Amino acid sequence: MKRPQFDDFRELFLDCLRRDFKIDAAESADKKWLDLGDADYRRTILETLNKKLKKKYGVEFQINRRLLGVEGPVESAVIQTFHELSTINIMERINSKIIARREN
Repeated sequence: MKRPQFDDFRELFLDCLRRDFKIDAAESADKKWLDLGDADYRRTILETLNKKLKKKYGVEFQINRRLLGVEGPVESAVIQTFHELSTINIMERINSKIIARREN
């Protein structure tokens, strides 16, 4: 499987907020990421999103302090989380190529 494109990822993130955490899209568009709750609550949101990504796409990202503490709107958290996912995906592809070269 391959990672989702940004628009698909964004929709999955917002759908996760909507369905699993009962935060509607209009409300989340106006909210700051840090206003959604404490760090544990935001971690739960990201863990739920990660499970959905793993199930649907077979990929996941690392939940870290930077993602938990994104300053700015929810959209900034979406962008930063997608960046984290993309970075991990690129690193895994590079590592796979290196391992394949060593085996040849």
